[in-house]
Amino acid sequence: MKICYPLLLRFILRHILHSLPSLRLLSSFGTFHILFLCMSRQHIPMKDITIGTKGWTSKVIVEAKGMPRSSQRSPVKYQRVILRDIAGTKVQATIFDSDIDKFSDVLTLYKTYYISNVVVKTILPQHRITSNDYQWHINSKTVVEEVIEEYSSISVSSYNFVPFSEFSKYINSDVYVDIIGVIIDTHPTREIPIVNGPQRIQELVLVDQQLIPKILTMWDQFIENECAAIVKNIKSKPIIAAYRIQIVSFNGGSMSTKGSSTFVINPEIPEATILKSCSCIA
Repeated sequence: MKICYPLLLRFILRHILHSLPSLRLLSSFGTFHILFLCMSRQHIPMKDITIGTKGWTSKVIVEAKGMPRSSQRSPVKYQRVILRDIAGTKVQATIFDSDIDKFSDVLTLYKTYYISNVVVKTILPQHRITSNDYQWHINSKTVVEEVIEEYSSISVSSYNFVPFSEFSKYINSDVYVDIIGVIIDTHPTREIPIVNGPQRIQELVLVDQQLIPKILTMWDQFIENECAAIVKNIKSKPIIAAYRIQIVSFNGGSMSTKGSSTFVINPEIPEATILKSCSCIA
């Protein structure tokens, strides 16, 4: 009997690939990000992760990812990411300087990952974006593993977006809100006088599902980053989800960015789908 070795080898390889999770290594300036397909592994909830927790892995979904920014008091660049686990616990993570480029193609919005080897630190209440007492620092030693499952155990959460009609409850308060709306117009950038000198702002006009128009004032680096992307696509009336927005008394309740604000343009969430389906907006 003549054996066809190429066919036999192909059969053996196929059997191995079916037995083991397929993976590929992505090298990025010396940092390896491992992409696991259809693989499940041990992980612990965020609530159990503290500074003293050793050798842990957590399974998370990327809920928000801000654009890179420069610190006001130093040349350090940083990028904020909000992660959430299956229990709904959230944590703010930060990537600094050269590591921002290394992770530019991973930690994609709404995708699920295993993450490990993160630096865990406490965070002061005034700097918290989430209710978590800890923050994560992602660096070149952090391992990020994308999880692609037939049925993901983590889904995009329902956000607590505040309707524009309820802004009066939050005017000039210490409570920041999350909002979602359709951008129907943009105003040119301009300077306004403040205590520390002239400051550039740009105002956006948004409407929500109830067609209530409100002004969102963008400050500082939000003009160069988010506003530039919005202006480029204004004809399509982009939807914007904004997190940690302050409500001020101007015009009976308008919105203003803070340093910790985060934006997602055209988010792939149910609330955005509902807005898109409104014929009066389209």
